[in-house]
Amino acid sequence: MKDLLKWIVDEGLTEGADYVEVRYQKFYSTEIEVRDGKVISATPGIERGIAIRALFKGGWGFSTTNDISKEGLRSALKIAVKMARQASTDTELVTLAPATVVVDEVEVPVKEPLEEVPIDEKIKVLLEADKSARGVAPSIKATSNYWDYAEEKLICTSDGTELEIKNSWVFFGIWAYASEAGLIQSYRDRFAMLGGFEVTEKMDVQGRSKRAAEKALKLLKAKPAPGGKFTVVIDGVLAGLLAHEAIGHASEADSVLRGISVLRGKLGKTVGSKYVTLIDDATVMGRFGSDFYDDEGVRAQRKVLIQNGVLKGYLTNRETAGKMNLPLTGNARAQDYRHPPIVRMTNTFFQPGDMTFEELIEDIKYGIYAKGGRGGQVSPAEGVFQFGAQEAYLIRNGELTEQLRDFSMSGFILETLKNVTGVAKDFDIYPSFCGKAGQIMRNTCGGPHMRIENIIVGGRA
Repeated sequence: MKDLLKWIVDEGLTEGADYVEVRYQKFYSTEIEVRDGKVISATPGIERGIAIRALFKGGWGFSTTNDISKEGLRSALKIAVKMARQASTDTELVTLAPATVVVDEVEVPVKEPLEEVPIDEKIKVLLEADKSARGVAPSIKATSNYWDYAEEKLICTSDGTELEIKNSWVFFGIWAYASEAGLIQSYRDRFAMLGGFEVTEKMDVQGRSKRAAEKALKLLKAKPAPGGKFTVVIDGVLAGLLAHEAIGHASEADSVLRGISVLRGKLGKTVGSKYVTLIDDATVMGRFGSDFYDDEGVRAQRKVLIQNGVLKGYLTNRETAGKMNLPLTGNARAQDYRHPPIVRMTNTFFQPGDMTFEELIEDIKYGIYAKGGRGGQVSPAEGVFQFGAQEAYLIRNGELTEQLRDFSMSGFILETLKNVTGVAKDFDIYPSFCGKAGQIMRNTCGGPHMRIENIIVGGRA
């Protein structure tokens, strides 16, 4: 297959392209959903295809095909080159930052290959999770999901890069719902790891499902969150939501170039308090967002985006690094062969500090402790966000008191970063899928407990 990809590269140069990049993928996947003891769907699949990008005098062309014959590939290549020629007349022309040429073969360690495990065994994992959740109380409803993915990927470029990569991962998620007298509360948990089917033994799906159901049940007795401005302490999961949604997307260089980032023009400037250090690290192997190389063949890296409150860098691909004269960070990622690589986060998190949780809350007379992310909205261009939390508790005189429900927090991104007044030495990180430009990409986000002043809390005033 590598020889075929190299042939496409050579043909592209013959067609007049200045740069050619070819990416082959073959992947096995299984998606399963179980709802209240019933298997709603169980879908295994095998697919393969090739993505071709060509650059001609500063214009990009892209095409993709499932036809792996030389005729089919030659046709797809001609489309990519034709598109590149047409795009070269645009005013915004592409300059690629130079990348180190690499020839390498890498793979995620796997003991039980996912494609060799019967689907019945995978369904069994979800049925056990479902049973554990619904066993907590008769009123509990549950939806659980399983998704696995095993991939062979080859990347060849006209620069001379040749990569063979094998990835494998498993994702599990549970939604538990409790109801009483017309009130419905829910709790979500999820876990994912790189590896083969053997990682399901480390996921503790029964324990996670049971705890999710217990937490949903407990929320029925919680009081509605108050409204107003509060000192809020957030856990590592909610800190991760802030890191990813509010700041991570604003640090992606394509957003900066398009003028839709609150961080535009702020390199070297203070954007947060001295307690704020933000990292994007694709090298932490085993984490859900990790990679060996990105989809342009650039080696994965650890990047410091914010250090002690000062903005140090953006996440780049070859195009944005070339246009902005920035270092390559290895953040060009594509969902699969149907899509071109774009700038994406990997494992994004706040760096832990040196305080304990008790020290964070001890001098708070009246505040809120919020745990777990429940989604929200963010505008990186306007610099505002709104997030929900799965759990919350009132803090009175340095002590956690009654539990709250329906908690949400909002604010201006840069103002919030500057209002961070303490960071704990603990750390939590969780997996997720992020959507951008029609592509879904695996990642993780997290951090330590953090104390933030003057957060706007939605609720009853």
